Amino acid sequence: MRAYTLDSFDTPPGLREDLPTPQAGPGQLLVRVQASSVNPVDAGIAAGYLKDMFPHEFPVLVGRDYAGVIEQVDADVTGYVPGDAVFGFVPGMSPGVHHGSWAELIVVPQDQVAHLPDGVDLAQAGAAPLAGVTALAVHDALSLEQGDTVLMVGANGGVGSLAVQLAAAAGATVVAPGLPEDHDYLRGLGVAEVLDRTGDIAALVRERHPDGVDALADFASRSPEQLGTYAAVVREGGRIASSAGAAGDGPGRTNVMAVPAAATLDRLAGLLADGTLRVPIQASYPLAQVDQALKTLGGQHTQGKLAITLP
Repeated sequence: MRAYTLDSFDTPPGLREDLPTPQAGPGQLLVRVQASSVNPVDAGIAAGYLKDMFPHEFPVLVGRDYAGVIEQVDADVTGYVPGDAVFGFVPGMSPGVHHGSWAELIVVPQDQVAHLPDGVDLAQAGAAPLAGVTALAVHDALSLEQGDTVLMVGANGGVGSLAVQLAAAAGATVVAPGLPEDHDYLRGLGVAEVLDRTGDIAALVRERHPDGVDALADFASRSPEQLGTYAAVVREGGRIASSAGAAGDGPGRTNVMAVPAAATLDRLAGLLADGTLRVPIQASYPLAQVDQALKTLGGQHTQGKLAITLP
C-alpha cells in the first residue's frame, strides 16, 4: 500500500509503497481515500516539530483529512456499507502520533465519519473536515448572529475562509485584515470590511468601530500576547475565540479544539450540500507531490486550502 510517512526523526518524510493493507476492526470502516488536503498540523508532524510534545509510533502516517469510499466494514458496524462515500479527519494525537490519512487505505471508527451527500464535490469534501469542524467550533463559541460585528484575524486561510462564510450567513458583519491581493478574495467570501494587514489593525478597527466589536475570531495568533493586540478592540462583554490556544483565560474567552464527532461532520456535510459553505482550493497536488504541497503551505501566502488527490 502507498502512503506518505515519517519513519524517524532522523530522515525526511516520503512516499512509501510497501506498507501492509489495514483491516477494519471492531466498530471500524476501511476507507479508500480519494481526496485530502494540507493542514498546518500536517506540516508540523512531517517536520518532526511535535517530537518533544507527543509520543510517536513509527511509521507515522501524515495527513488528517479524507474523503473516499468504504471498502470494508466490521460486522458490528451499522449505517454504513461498502460503496458508501464518506468523509472525516483523523485526530492528530490520539493518544500518540501514528495514524494519518495520506494513504490509499485507512481504518476509521464509525463514530468519527459521516456520509458524503450527493452533489458535494469530492475535492471540496477532502479539504473540508478539519478546517470545517474547527470553523464550526469557533462560530458556536462566539454565538454570532444578525447585527454582530466580528473581527477575524487569519480570514484568508483554510479555517478562516470557512468561518467568514458561517458568520456572513448568520448575518454578522465581518471585518478582516488582508493583503492587497486578498481584497477581492475576502469580499467574495463575505467580508464586509477589509483592513490593510500591514497597518495598525487595532487602530483601524477603532476608527471604524469606536465602541468596539462584538467578537474576535483569531486563527493566526500563537500566544495570548499576540492575540491581545486584537482583543483590545473587543467591547466589554464581547466574545473571543482562538483556534490555536491563544485566547487566554477569562469570561467570554474560548480556545476551540476540533473533534471528529459524527454529528458535527453530518452538520458540516449539510452546509456543504446546501451551498452555505464552499471550500476555496488554491491548488491541488497528487499524493506523489505532497512534498511540494507542504513547502507551499509553509513558504507562500495561501488563500483557502491546498488539496491532495489520490488515484
